[in-house]
Amino acid sequence: MSREKRKSILSTPMEPLKHSDSVIALGKRLVEELGMEPGVDTLGRWMAHYIAELIRKAEETDNPGIRSEAQEKCCETILKLWEHRAVFPHRARPLGNLEGVLLAIEKFRGEKNPWSVFSTEEAERIGGPWIWFAKVVEEIGLRMCRIATLMAIAEASLGKEKRWLQEHKEMLSEEEIKVIQTLDSWLSEEILWQTEQDRVSVGDLEPNERSRRVLEEIQASIEQIKSSFELLLNKVKC
Repeated sequence: MSREKRKSILSTPMEPLKHSDSVIALGKRLVEELGMEPGVDTLGRWMAHYIAELIRKAEETDNPGIRSEAQEKCCETILKLWEHRAVFPHRARPLGNLEGVLLAIEKFRGEKNPWSVFSTEEAERIGGPWIWFAKVVEEIGLRMCRIATLMAIAEASLGKEKRWLQEHKEMLSEEEIKVIQTLDSWLSEEILWQTEQDRVSVGDLEPNERSRRVLEEIQASIEQIKSSFELLLNKVKC
């Protein structure tokens, strides 16, 4: 995802907040993320410490007037920092863990295939061993590409991104919400294996089982391409 696109996603205006509790909860999350992030610079760590101190003052004072003033200052500071989340270290911002995956998806979808995608009917109509082999390789390659992309999503801490959605949805832009929901639906709704008894997606599997099953699928796909190539060799006269 380009830097300009990312900034656009992370800068969409939000609806006005009704309660400062939501903002302070966000502040606590930022303190947690910035404090744990190894790549955060000195300024980032200072900001995390400063926000934590503002939150402490807002929550611990017994004086209503002082508490109100502290909450206002605290929320104002948190929101100003949140406006610049596009430049946070990648693990400390929404979608940061998925940046590489989103870039790959953007490239896959943005590049038009000059060779076109054959339907089975078209391949049979055009005929010939080369077109048949092209169709086989295309179908298998696209399946492997889809599986590998879903694996990348599953292993890119999507659960952490879903936590942003579950705990701070009102603080996210519409685009951030849409991206997280879409990727989550892909994992749960893209049925890759189906039998009479079972319908399985990448998202249904535990990590170890998921890796084993996907690697076996890719290996089987490679073997299928090899078999198709052997048939092509037998049909083509050299």
